[in-house]
Amino acid sequence: MEMGEDVVRRLRRELRHNQRGATLVWVMLAMVALIAMLALVIDGGYAYAQRRRMQNAADAAAIAGVRICALGGNPTQVDSAVSQYATANGASAASWSYLNGQTTVEVTASRTFPTFFAGFVGLPQMTASAVAQASIEYLSEADNLLPMIVEDDDFIIGQTYDLWNDDPEAPGNFGWLDWNGGSPSAPELANNIANPSNSSYWEIGDLVPGCPGSSSSSQVRSALNGRIGQHVTIPFYDEVQGTGNNTTYRISGFGEFVLEGHQLTGKNKKVWGHFVRWVELGQGGGPNHGLSSVRLTQ
Repeated sequence: MEMGEDVVRRLRRELRHNQRGATLVWVMLAMVALIAMLALVIDGGYAYAQRRRMQNAADAAAIAGVRICALGGNPTQVDSAVSQYATANGASAASWSYLNGQTTVEVTASRTFPTFFAGFVGLPQMTASAVAQASIEYLSEADNLLPMIVEDDDFIIGQTYDLWNDDPEAPGNFGWLDWNGGSPSAPELANNIANPSNSSYWEIGDLVPGCPGSSSSSQVRSALNGRIGQHVTIPFYDEVQGTGNNTTYRISGFGEFVLEGHQLTGKNKKVWGHFVRWVELGQGGGPNHGLSSVRLTQ
């Protein structure tokens, strides 16, 4: 009888030992599952945040790179701009390439970062990356315009041109504009030259009123003198309607112009200067006259 009781006690001890061992196994499995869950929640959330950060870095770098393209920059300058803006926005690496004949820049930004809990399941670090594309678009609308208009032509950026002569296409007009179409005067024209914001917005296809006469008053000449060496936006036209006070020009595009000088007295009245590449905020869809906007396309 005593021997039977010893056997029972021994069996009970072994059972308790086995139970403790099984419990330990279950605890270890639960801990692994908990760590995996923490890795999924915490490291997964952190990875998502880093992915968004890299998207911002790629966006900024693509915009910066394509802006350099729009201004006529070379690949070395594009590379410098992409690297600068990607790094400033947290990327540890960035690569880029031209698309669509150098009118689009595609950037891939990436960042490798250590994990918090995923290392326990074999992922000590992760990499987040994102891709962005930005493109050049030439403006189809503009404001802050100088009140002069020139015939649409294939102007070469940087080359000096005489914009007017004494044989205007519209009789009685020399290319000055009158934004409100009222009764133009030399003081009003001078004020519009000095304050381009008077123009408000104009779009391709709009008919803008001309300002008759060569308007060579001292006020106009003085206002133009204040613009020499500065860049201003001017519209192009592809069609003229009417004559004199009834002249209108159909806008066909916009360019950025640097005024170099003028001759408004005597014969051979003219304004001269050169066109430059410039980037402004605005709606794309216009012809390439050097005045552009840049926007993300992916």
